[in-house]
Amino acid sequence: MDSVKVKKLIPFLAAIMLVNVALPSGAAAESLDELKDKEAQAAQTGESLSQDINTALNDVNEKYAEIEKLKADISKAEETIKNSEAEIAATEQSIARRKEVVGNRMKDVQLSGEQRTWQVLLDAESVSDFFNKAYAMTILQNAEKEKIDRLSKDKEKLSELQETVKNKQNELQTNESKLQDEASAMDEQVVTLKEQLSNNQAALQQIASEKQTEQKRITDEKKASEARQKQAALEEAKRKTNASSQESSSSSSSSSIDSSSSSSSSEEQPVVTPPIPPVEVPSTGEENNGESNGRVLYMQSTAYSWKEAGSGFITATGIDLRSQSNVIAVDPSVIPLGSFVEVEGYGFAVAGDTGGAINGNIIDVHFPSVEQCLNWGRRNNVKVTIQ
Repeated sequence: MDSVKVKKLIPFLAAIMLVNVALPSGAAAESLDELKDKEAQAAQTGESLSQDINTALNDVNEKYAEIEKLKADISKAEETIKNSEAEIAATEQSIARRKEVVGNRMKDVQLSGEQRTWQVLLDAESVSDFFNKAYAMTILQNAEKEKIDRLSKDKEKLSELQETVKNKQNELQTNESKLQDEASAMDEQVVTLKEQLSNNQAALQQIASEKQTEQKRITDEKKASEARQKQAALEEAKRKTNASSQESSSSSSSSSIDSSSSSSSSEEQPVVTPPIPPVEVPSTGEENNGESNGRVLYMQSTAYSWKEAGSGFITATGIDLRSQSNVIAVDPSVIPLGSFVEVEGYGFAVAGDTGGAINGNIIDVHFPSVEQCLNWGRRNNVKVTIQ
């Protein structure tokens, strides 16, 4: 009777063991799905961040170009001030000389002008000579008046030049202040950009690490579960063998055969431990960025444009050069594709293209026009900072 009860309990106990084994595996699978969802969301965020990087990169280089224009304006303002100061000095010397001459004439006129004029007229030899001398005296008086008027205009011109110099100096100071503000804004934007890029890469790396850990846990639990199931099956087989042996104990030969059969059956059921399958962890590119962050290279540089004959506007990494111009072609073994770089004399750009002639210590900077490429030419020892 006890043997029959044991046989009835065996399926029930086995079912309980299977339920207990299956529950942790289901919970782990759900956790892995959550990690996959997080990874998908992080990848979507990464794509959005990549678009933001391109937009910010355009803004940074626009500000860089604006700063260069402000520097040119400042240079012109300084030249205007220099020319105005020279003109002011020359005008002041001219005014001083003419002022002295006019002053002496006015003094002479006040002392003896009236008497001399009448004496000249009275000394006329004829009526015709009288009118000629009177006409000449009128011309002289008008000339003196014209000199006085010109002196007054020159003084006004001097005042205008001084006002021009003052305005140019104010404009220069304003431009210098604006230049500093723009430079500070550009630096802050670059710092923010680098922080966002670093944070996103760290998040992707963390998710990949969590997925690897979770996958290993699931694999280990699956392995342990299979081992427990096989152990339970062996124990169930042993119980069945013992029950059969007790029911047929009246026949010794039969019992011997059953015992031998049970022993043989027991030896043919070894516990097999399945191997752990390898876990594939997606690469985030963090290793390359970590090695190149802040690295400075001095390279040879050429220039190219998508408008050149036979050129395309889609780069090796899929960037459309018609909308995103600040791109350089690199040798990926020297500068990893996707790196954020600063090129001396060019500005900030993305290493987003390759080329047949771009091998080793050389880069090819992109411009939206062929004329800009010709102006750039071929340069040596160009400083390239990998951000």
